[in-house]
Order: sequence, then structure tokens, then C-alpha cells
Amino acid sequence: MSDKKTVALLLPGMSLNATIFPDLGMPVVTPDLGGIDLGENGVTSELVRDGFEVFVRQLVEEIRVRQCWNGARRIVVAHSFGGMLALHWFLGASDRPPPRVDGLVLIASTAGPMYQQVRIRVPGPFGRRRRVGVGWLVPLWNQPHITKTVKRFLCNGKLGADQLDFRAQGIKSDEELGLAGWRNTDWRAMRSFRYVMGGFDVRERLREVTVPTMVLHGTEDSLFEVEDARLLSRNLPNAELRLIPGAGHALPITHGNEVVRAVHDLLDG
Repeated sequence: MSDKKTVALLLPGMSLNATIFPDLGMPVVTPDLGGIDLGENGVTSELVRDGFEVFVRQLVEEIRVRQCWNGARRIVVAHSFGGMLALHWFLGASDRPPPRVDGLVLIASTAGPMYQQVRIRVPGPFGRRRRVGVGWLVPLWNQPHITKTVKRFLCNGKLGADQLDFRAQGIKSDEELGLAGWRNTDWRAMRSFRYVMGGFDVRERLREVTVPTMVLHGTEDSLFEVEDARLLSRNLPNAELRLIPGAGHALPITHGNEVVRAVHDLLDG
């Protein structure tokens, strides 16, 4: 590969489906994190012991084996869960050096605490929607029988994953993205993601992430509020915040041009 090129590593949200990202006009790496042992119900003893580090180890091994991130410049483009994975990668185990990365784009993500930050929109009086926290609900929601029941209800009885092309689904809202995510994700994987995110909180260490960073966030994001993005950009030493009017959590699909612009502005800057 020419040393004049930039290679982008794509880290999608909980679906682990990189088709959510637009064409960036450069070579990309889409690591396969599906090889993680999910056990019988998604929460293995390894996951209990090591949390997010399980996903990071798989990511690092994928990059090492495939030898596919050898460009002179490396950029990470991460959405939602992928943004949390990227931050943990930078700040994780003391026996593992931080990755050599030249730029970071965090889209619709958070530094934690995950379930204290998530506030979903529900119908309210007079046709208005209000924000409701889910921290109290998640431990119940993530019980195996409940996750399986929801998965079957939303996915025509299926518990496994249907590999979707997200950009071909015509997704226009966060609700449609959420349904596509359920269809695309094994029920055990869904539980594993929720489990590791439950303990995610890197707010006190953001100053250690010194690479140039773009923080993109939609003003209509139905999971994370704008203040979550402001916290990220305030505490990352070399970050720029871009709020995208009208965009929701599905920002990479509905406002893909803003992602492309942010990537290229970051590289040119």
C-alpha cells in the first residue's frame, strides 16, 4: 500500500455492521468482532472478568493477523458503541501500548457512565416527547429470557443474526435503525454489548486521548443528549465539536455527507 494513503478503521455501533458508514473515499478496514465467544447466553466468565477488554483484544488481533492497516496515516471512525470501544482501546490495559492513530472521529457516542447518560424519548402530554433515563430498566431488560422474547417479537421469531446492508434499508429514523440493529444482531451478542457498556465510564481519563478528534452529534439524537457530546469535546485535549441540526442517532446514514466532511477536514487540518 502506498505510504501516501490514509486508511480508515471503521468501528460501528452494537450491530457491528460497518455498512452504516458512508463511502469515505479512502481505503477502509472493517474488523470482524463476531469471533468472540458468546457462550450460551452472551455473558461469559471472560466477559465478567475483563469487560470491554474482550472486544479490544479481538480488535487488536484482527488488525495484527490481517495486516491491513499499514497506511502512513491511520484514522478511526467510530459510531456509538464503536466510539466507546475506541476510547477503551486508547485508555485500556496498562500492558498494552495505545494504538498509533493520527485522527479520531466519534459519532453519537459518550464517555459514560453509559446507562446514566442514555435518555430515550417517549410520548408525553400534548403530543410532546420527553426524555426518560433507562439506568433502572437495563438490568431487568438484559435478563436472558427478556432479551430472547424481545428478539423473537421484533425479528419474526429468529434469535440469530440477519446480515443486513444498512444503507440499503432506507433508514430515516432512530427507530428504524434500532429495529435494523435487532435484526442484524444475535440475541447473545446484544446481551454482551449491554453488559460491557454497563461499567463503561472514562470521563476522568479523557485528557489522555491527545490525538486530533472530531466529535459529531445530532441535535435530535434519541439516545445521547447534546451535553454528552459537549462533555467529550471539552475534555478531549485536541477535539472539535460539530453539532448536526436535525440529525439523530442514525447520523452516519441520514447525514453521511457530514461524516465524510468531518473525516477529510480532520485529515486536512
